[in-house]
Amino acid sequence: MKPINLVKRFLFENTNFEDKSCFHERLMEIAEAYETIPEDVYDAYEELTEYEMWEIIRKMAVEGKKRTK
Repeated sequence: MKPINLVKRFLFENTNFEDKSCFHERLMEIAEAYETIPEDVYDAYEELTEYEMWEIIRKMAVEGKKRTK
């Protein structure tokens, strides 16, 4: 699986779109390599380009908007 898809899947599965701070918390956990983050997700995150990370953020925002209407 491509790194961008692995990170995106993890974020979509582990983000509570009803909680404003949840997405930010998940991103911080990944960036800081918390024990709660699977190693393959952290490794994939490390491989992402800035553009790919912004693409994930954009897709998360669109999905969050849909789920919280």
